[in-house]
Amino acid sequence: MSNLNKEDFQVHGLVRDVDLFRARSTEEPTGTLNKVDLLRRGKEFDEFRLEKDADLAIYITHVPDLGEVVNLNLEIVTLRNFIELARRNGCKRILYIARLMDKPFIHAISSVLESCGIDYTIVLKNLAIGKGSVLDRYMRQVLHSKYLPYDSALAKLKFSPISALDLLRWIYNVDWHKNFINQVIEIGGPNTLTIQEMFRLYRKNLFPNSPVKSIKLPHSIMSILYKKFYHINSEDLIEFKRLMEREYPIDNSHWKQIILFSFTPLDQVISGG
Repeated sequence: MSNLNKEDFQVHGLVRDVDLFRARSTEEPTGTLNKVDLLRRGKEFDEFRLEKDADLAIYITHVPDLGEVVNLNLEIVTLRNFIELARRNGCKRILYIARLMDKPFIHAISSVLESCGIDYTIVLKNLAIGKGSVLDRYMRQVLHSKYLPYDSALAKLKFSPISALDLLRWIYNVDWHKNFINQVIEIGGPNTLTIQEMFRLYRKNLFPNSPVKSIKLPHSIMSILYKKFYHINSEDLIEFKRLMEREYPIDNSHWKQIILFSFTPLDQVISGG
């Protein structure tokens, strides 16, 4: 919400608790926040109206894992209610953004979108990088320590991290009324690298004098150390591992045939430049 608003766009965000959202945000929202509960509905849901018809409705998956039945059912309920609000406000185009880890379960989402008879695009993105992201918090926390325990499977895993701001710029560059209608597309960042290489990139750009040393350990012991000695938020660690288990490099070849786009270099994203 802090980077969505543009001079030629008016952006409205739906949040269940505006005060809580602001408290957790690292930057001041530039769009308009609207209190709407997409799960329980209620008065705010029933009364939500925009002054002008909406051109594009963007839904970002918010459950931890679509692979869990309870989470998937919650997602379907909130998505159906979101579609209802979009239609009520004259919107005929929906963009559903999910994580690459959600790919095995995305059929259920596409079935909901198809049954509602609204034009849609499902975007599956590689792990996000940049201020406030899970990857950013993880890297900064381990680089403040003296030792970095790791297991080789995780260290060698390859992925194509994408800047959250690049994703927003990409969304603005696409003509959603002409392109990718009723399709599932994947998007990754400009480079493919391993977690170990990403660690070195963070160290070079942010902590060149960091004394941290890497220590190879069995996965079970590594998890215990992270929780007990490195003070990494357990939710961050769980989400990071869950995301990484299903990551793989994306070459962007499908949409590059249609959209011209230049990514921000990873060094610049990490340093915040």
